[in-house]
Amino acid sequence: MVPLGVLLVAVAAVAHAGWNVCAKRVSDGGAGFVWLYKIVGSLLVLPVGLVLLFREGLVDLPAVLLAVAVGALFQLAYYVLLQLGYAKSDLSVIYPLSSGMAPLFSVTAAVVLLGERPGPLGLVGVLVVVVGVVIISAYRSTGDSTRTAKIYGVAFGTLIGLANTAATLWDKQAVSGLGLSPFLFYWGISVFEVLLLAPVALRDRPRLRRLWTHNRREVLLVGVLAPTAYVIVLFALRIAPVSVIAPAKEFSVVMALVGAWLFLKEKELARRFVGALVVTGGVLMLTYS
Repeated sequence: MVPLGVLLVAVAAVAHAGWNVCAKRVSDGGAGFVWLYKIVGSLLVLPVGLVLLFREGLVDLPAVLLAVAVGALFQLAYYVLLQLGYAKSDLSVIYPLSSGMAPLFSVTAAVVLLGERPGPLGLVGVLVVVVGVVIISAYRSTGDSTRTAKIYGVAFGTLIGLANTAATLWDKQAVSGLGLSPFLFYWGISVFEVLLLAPVALRDRPRLRRLWTHNRREVLLVGVLAPTAYVIVLFALRIAPVSVIAPAKEFSVVMALVGAWLFLKEKELARRFVGALVVTGGVLMLTYS
């Protein structure tokens, strides 16, 4: 079953990179774009969510609602920061940086909050990630990106990685503590995301209509691909060990850079690809430390 698990993660990596390429194509979409594709995503998982809710029930409704609401806030921070970042910098800068920063922050949180002490391999992994970040963000006057765009890319990549870490740690704690199905928890978060973002998105309804009219394809693609990538990884984790799945997930960085080259025509990709590989190597070291 391990080969099937790796294959599923590879498909999820393509889906994850794909929806990020679509989001970058609507880099000026802001909260309105996020709200529209969140509606699509929540409707997509609605039938399964209702079935699971009916089958499993909710033992402690107030605690579940609180956990879902806080999780939705963390997830919204991730998605909105991602959209704002894509308005300021290249996908080939932000995507690998945010992917590398998330495990880096997770290790830091484990050390500070849980008192864990990473081994020598983990410490080397931290340094390798930092080196990869420097390679990706290095400025070249002959390149296509300005120095300001690079600075924005590093800043938003760091913030997105931090938001992703907070969301992941909260989700893990909430699912483990409440005994909820991960899919049911994800569905609840999707519904809360739509509700929480609605007041912001609906303040400019003409803009929402323009986004839907001109970017309907991207809204639908992101709305379908984002939950699809998440659910596929959940299934993969059920049939293959984490030690196999975690490294395979880093394939999404490669696919994101391929997408940036093919569909977004971004430049300086050779150096950024090297930097992304270095970041990925550091992440793998952190994974096995």
